[in-house]
Amino acid sequence: MAATGEREDAAFPVGAACRIDSRSPWRQVAEIPVGLDPEGIAVDVARRRAFVACSRSDFVSVVDLDEHEVIAQIPTGSEPIDIAFDEHTGRVLSADAHSDQVTVIDAATLEVETAVAVGGYPSGLTHVPEFRRLYVGNSLGSTMSVLDLDTLETVATVDAEPGAGAIGVDPQRKLVVCVNFVAASANVFDADSFEEVARLELGTGTCAIGILPERGEAFIVNSIAGTVSRVDLDAIEVVEEIRTGQAPVGLTLAPAHDRLYVTNRGAGSVSVLGVADRCEWSQIPVGNGPGGVVVDPHDGRILVANAGSQTLSIVEDLLAARPPAPVVEEPSPWLGNKLPAFSLDDYWTGEPRTNRDWAEKKYILNFFASW
Repeated sequence: MAATGEREDAAFPVGAACRIDSRSPWRQVAEIPVGLDPEGIAVDVARRRAFVACSRSDFVSVVDLDEHEVIAQIPTGSEPIDIAFDEHTGRVLSADAHSDQVTVIDAATLEVETAVAVGGYPSGLTHVPEFRRLYVGNSLGSTMSVLDLDTLETVATVDAEPGAGAIGVDPQRKLVVCVNFVAASANVFDADSFEEVARLELGTGTCAIGILPERGEAFIVNSIAGTVSRVDLDAIEVVEEIRTGQAPVGLTLAPAHDRLYVTNRGAGSVSVLGVADRCEWSQIPVGNGPGGVVVDPHDGRILVANAGSQTLSIVEDLLAARPPAPVVEEPSPWLGNKLPAFSLDDYWTGEPRTNRDWAEKKYILNFFASW
């Protein structure tokens, strides 16, 4: 369970804080095996620990962020997907999808305190200390559960839509936004009354959200569509679609709120997107099938849960600002045009097959995207 050694770019000393001319605007710090299909991540800054929900292992791995190793595995309900840490109570809360519950863990003792029943297949949760509430998106129940963080009592159960999962909260406007993976939509609720005030049509596979109250904007990931929707929270409307890497599924904000980090499950990378210019500044390679992503407030390092490689990546973004030449994806010259004649060897027979032969074959494509 120990981490691999740090892989350092010689042009960047450890802890470099500014961009200089180099072949790499990022640095890999560690790659730590944690468990099967890790997804959600939460950070206990004071104890220098990360809690990683390992959905197929039915436990939460506890990672020492100084030593880069797993120090404990805490059993939860079935299929823990998302996770949060409440500093005020010292509790870790995991959404256990197949158990229809939230497991409550004492962060000091690493022992389970209790479990709280919620709706069907809870797959996303958001901890809002300003309101002392935990919001849980119940995908199969098409509802949002609202829990009191101190008493753990259910304050409300609110109707959403199929695939309800990730939730974003704007404390300034007192808005709660629940994104629905299956319905490709978002329901916007008043945070006090829980009344729906608006509904947004989004791209296919909506699965993550980040909110910048000072800008009055929300950024919502559409995994199958391969975009991030920028939403004006005053008008409550989608104002822009931003292309990102292949099969984006996770999103978090940098502490300075000048950039977004978007995990690309199909590309094994994290896109760094500028908030003001909405351009992709760089792509940081991580493990296979990245999903959950957070920034450690202690040192600004990015923590990424890789469902495909069963690891937690720790990387540093070394860009101080937008680089002179942001990443631009060049379209293939063959897009929309007829391919030239070619041949490939048949794997089973070894015989060459022309493009005419291959054109007669039929294929099944299996696409996987997760919250």
